[in-house]
Amino acid sequence: MSFDLLIKGGKIVSGGKTSLRDVFIRGGRIASVSPVSAAAKANRIIDARGLLVLPGIIDAHTHFRLRMGPGKYTSDDFTTGSAAAACGGITTFIDYTGQGPGESPLAGLKARIREASGRAYTDFSFHCMLTGWARMKNPAARIAEAIKAGAPTFKMFTAYSARGLMADDAELFAALSTARRLGALICVHAENGPVIDLLTETYAALKDIRALPMSRPPFTETEAVGRVAVLAASAGSPVYFVHLSSAGSAAIVAAARSAGLKVMGETCPQYLALDESRFKGRDGYLYSCCPPIRTKEDNGALWKAAKKEQLQVIATDNCTFTRAQKNVWKSDIRKLPMGMPGSQTLLAAAYTYGVKAGKITVERMVEMLAENPARIMGLSTKGFIRPGYDADFAIIEPTSSVKADWHKLQHNTDFSPWQGQKLYGFPKYTILRGEVIAEAGELCSPKTFTGQFQRRVKPQII
Repeated sequence: MSFDLLIKGGKIVSGGKTSLRDVFIRGGRIASVSPVSAAAKANRIIDARGLLVLPGIIDAHTHFRLRMGPGKYTSDDFTTGSAAAACGGITTFIDYTGQGPGESPLAGLKARIREASGRAYTDFSFHCMLTGWARMKNPAARIAEAIKAGAPTFKMFTAYSARGLMADDAELFAALSTARRLGALICVHAENGPVIDLLTETYAALKDIRALPMSRPPFTETEAVGRVAVLAASAGSPVYFVHLSSAGSAAIVAAARSAGLKVMGETCPQYLALDESRFKGRDGYLYSCCPPIRTKEDNGALWKAAKKEQLQVIATDNCTFTRAQKNVWKSDIRKLPMGMPGSQTLLAAAYTYGVKAGKITVERMVEMLAENPARIMGLSTKGFIRPGYDADFAIIEPTSSVKADWHKLQHNTDFSPWQGQKLYGFPKYTILRGEVIAEAGELCSPKTFTGQFQRRVKPQII
């Protein structure tokens, strides 16, 4: 029996265990995971002795080619963003649709699939924006259409009223109730928009990046998390909180889960490993994101929540801008583009500041970067190293480090929040459906776009 690829003798991390195994791939799928054998053969063999073989990383939260206004977009499009993802060990990302408030999620989904198709190196899917609930004609039918098309997750906001994104409590409750009936999952950007708007106007006069954390203090997030968790519980619905940044929010999620509620939380490397001291430098404004990076105490609390399985996913919220794009703020936080590049450094940051630092085990990291995103988001053939699953892998040399340098990263920008930091866990190989798509930080076939849209199934509640 012939195989296309053999990953030989590596430490396989999957399903909460690490073991020495040979992995055989045929036709883009994992054919078998077997004890190491000297006689094992395949058309191509990757010697993985001394290496960690992880499932392909799934970034459940990206923003590539995000429209910022007429003719204005974030600097990473689907090509540069997926190139960075591939070189960082990500084999699937989930981005967002971009239709206007009240418009059809299905139409938005089809438009984004067209944008990404033939331009992505990795597989991809989309969460559907669910904004303008009151303006949407028969929203339950619109949600059902998107689910049928393979997009069972929807994003709502408790902020950004000026952009038409914010949902009030009645709209959130109606959407959560509808999602429960249809088997969908509502993902929520939880910040208290009205309070943030008030504080932003109050502190903008500082003409300093310090105005960002002052206008979005931790209580603006924790209040919204608690409020939405209560609404979800009352609706009998699951809810998934994106990019949680504070100790208080992690505590609310933990308490809700302890009480038996269907609440799940995501955090990001910037909230786990960066802190507000970054704002003190000359380039402090480059670290702007929403919610803002917080304190070392918040970093520690989030790691503890990750270790205790109180948070379920680590994703990036990748939203890339160049220095020139950031510089339009001219010291006015109301004009400052919010977001940072993170796709290529997701795995390395999680491994360096999590596993190497002793905060979480490598098995727990794999759960949060691959297994849980696959289960929660309905990617039924990804996230695990098991026969029948897609042959997606990130293979890393655990003792090898690289000094992060934006010049050598694939993101279309001229800075990195990790600049100059020694990071472990950059992949030696990234493999998508049995094909090596990136090796040692470089694309193997820059003119070949192998990424495919992934239709997703009903989300699992974990």
